[in-house]
Amino acid sequence: MKQRYKVAVVGAGWAGLAAAVQLARQAEVVLFEAGREAGGRARTVASRHGFSFLDNGQHLLLGAYRSVFALLQQAGADVSAQTRRGAMDWQMHGGLRLQTAALPVPWHLLWGVWRARGWSWRQKTALLRQMAALQAYQRSRAPDQTVGAWLQGQGADATLQAQFWQPLVLAALNTPVASASLRVLANVLADGVWNSRDGSDFCLPKTDLGQWFVAPILRDLAAHGGHFVPSVRVEGLARENGRYHIHGQDFDAVVVAVAPHQVARVLPEAWFVPQQAWFESLKYHAITTVYLRFRDRVMLPAPMLGLADGTAHWLIDRYPLNGAHEIAAVVSVSEQYGDYTPAQWQESICQDLRRVFPNLPEPEACQVITEKRATVASEAGRTLPDVSAWRAQKLYVAGDYLHPRYPATLEAAVQSGMAAARQCVEDLI
Repeated sequence: MKQRYKVAVVGAGWAGLAAAVQLARQAEVVLFEAGREAGGRARTVASRHGFSFLDNGQHLLLGAYRSVFALLQQAGADVSAQTRRGAMDWQMHGGLRLQTAALPVPWHLLWGVWRARGWSWRQKTALLRQMAALQAYQRSRAPDQTVGAWLQGQGADATLQAQFWQPLVLAALNTPVASASLRVLANVLADGVWNSRDGSDFCLPKTDLGQWFVAPILRDLAAHGGHFVPSVRVEGLARENGRYHIHGQDFDAVVVAVAPHQVARVLPEAWFVPQQAWFESLKYHAITTVYLRFRDRVMLPAPMLGLADGTAHWLIDRYPLNGAHEIAAVVSVSEQYGDYTPAQWQESICQDLRRVFPNLPEPEACQVITEKRATVASEAGRTLPDVSAWRAQKLYVAGDYLHPRYPATLEAAVQSGMAAARQCVEDLI
């Protein structure tokens, strides 16, 4: 009989969930999580004020998140019924509105730019020229540089930067333009809007991420014999006689899928020290989501409305998702506002909304959620750690911060978890 190996996955964020559910098809898997719930930095949060549902951030997924959708399809989830999906509708308050067209690549984008409203023909031509230059850069082996330096070299005017490039960089990389990696941005566009017509589709779950992603993945894990064990903190791994001992069980291999600032507590100190400087050099950026509920619907001009010079970068109308009279305001790199109180966040976002609706009523409820380490900064010149020595010990690491091409996104997390699972299977079987 073929030996069935036993693998522990430490950390039940999206990377850990992806690794566990893939491994369960070929090994006995136990998924450990220090918290009471799975989901990591994209998890469901209890509402204290009667909101329809809350996550620790209003997450937008793109059509290019193919690994996320493939994993859900594999798990038998009815993704189409639980997701509001539509062609990219990029609308900035008082400025650009760009919608991709139902045409083959690249005409979907070219036609979308040409018929965009709010910009002059000169600005549209400049944007297309800059996109062509970025495509050429993406295909080249030119060294990385900051998006800010590249835009300066392109002579991008203030309007182009404020209404397109800066919102794009903040949404995709959650990193200021002045330090953001041009290479990573180019990869995101190459695999998304430049690759296929539906790659730039805006996808918003109609329910919380626990029901939308976590629950079907955990059901699929259980269906294949895997076990989810919450409220267990794994620390100080040790390998003896070729096996790891965790929570009263022995394992042939371990996938560590915790946040980067938690890796040190999981690994043996001697193994971690060679990469300690790399992990300690990581910078993080916060994301704050301000949820507001109103008595009547506050209908935005578009399901997502951008603000070029507000506190919020994006306002999202939740009514099309589930009929709730709610607005979610997303603030990238939100640490720049210091220690705002919930009342200050509410007033700042209401000021943004009053620019769109001068007679905005007072909200009935507000809940503010800040993820202080939402993402590792996607800065120019970033490197990845050499973890080959860990793999030799049947220990694998996974997480969005380890993706070689992408910023810290849900798709990067899932792809990283699947890659760690593949490495583990290759080494064991």
